[in-house]
Amino acid sequence: MEGPSLRSFPRLSFERRIELRLNRRTIRTREAGNLSAGGVFVHARGLPLGSPVHVKIAAAHPFEAEGVVRYSGAGGVGIEFTAITEANRQRLDQLIEELTREEAGLPRSPRPPRPRARKRR
Repeated sequence: MEGPSLRSFPRLSFERRIELRLNRRTIRTREAGNLSAGGVFVHARGLPLGSPVHVKIAAAHPFEAEGVVRYSGAGGVGIEFTAITEANRQRLDQLIEELTREEAGLPRSPRPPRPRARKRR
């Protein structure tokens, strides 16, 4: 039997293009493992523990954040988000909602209707 999870946020599997920038080095991959409100796991190598990283995730509304490598192993790296603007926090929330709906087999949430232009008389 598995013990209780010590994670602060639930994790969602996903595949999106991810770009990691570490100093002058850029890593691009589609092989992301999972995403949560607190961070991301990426199948990438060569990022030392404690390294600051800029994370960019491709989505309908691209998400960016500053982070730090908290785990580095054979399977990839775990990055904790350390600084997120309010606009990017909203984009992350939207992405998490979209992934949650996908995992549950639900249709995408409907987009709010665009306001119609008024006819001039």
